[in-house]
This record gives sequence, structure tokens and C-alpha cells, in this order.
Amino acid sequence: MATNWTNVTDWKGALAVANDNTGGWYWAAILFMIFIVSFISMLGFGVEASLLGAAFSSLMIGILLVYLGLVGWTWVAISVGVLITTFLWIMYSRND
Repeated sequence: MATNWTNVTDWKGALAVANDNTGGWYWAAILFMIFIVSFISMLGFGVEASLLGAAFSSLMIGILLVYLGLVGWTWVAISVGVLITTFLWIMYSRND
């Protein structure tokens, strides 16, 4: 498969070439890898804290990628779902 470089006229087009060559999965996979690396690197603080930190960081980067037109809102909604689920899990498990 040959890359069509004629559509690359600015930096946004250069970022979109990776998505074009992978069927739109490149930046979604990068967002998932950011979540996984953040989660693993923060496991020393506990599972709840690492889930919250990883979901929040992927949410912030995901919003940037959505506004650049590189991923869809569905992938960002997964981060929001993980955040809400983790908040509910923490509230349910902490019976004071």
C-alpha cells in the first residue's frame, strides 16, 4: 500500500496519514497505550489511584485527539466510563 502524500499540506494532514494507512486505528491504539502505560506506571500508588490517573490522562489526551480529528468521541467515552466506574467502585467499597 502506497501512502498518498499529496493530501499532506499541513501538520494536521501529516498526523492523519498514520490513520489513513491503518484504517483509522493508529491514534486509537496510541490512546489505549497511553492508558496502559499510565496505569502500569502508577500501580505503586494502588489500583484505584492508577485507574483514576490513567483514565484522566487518556481523557485529556483523547479530547485533544478528538479536536484534531484523529479519533472519535467513542474512544474518549471509554475513558469517561472507566472514570465513572472507578468513582462508583471507590464510593461503594469505602463504607464509613
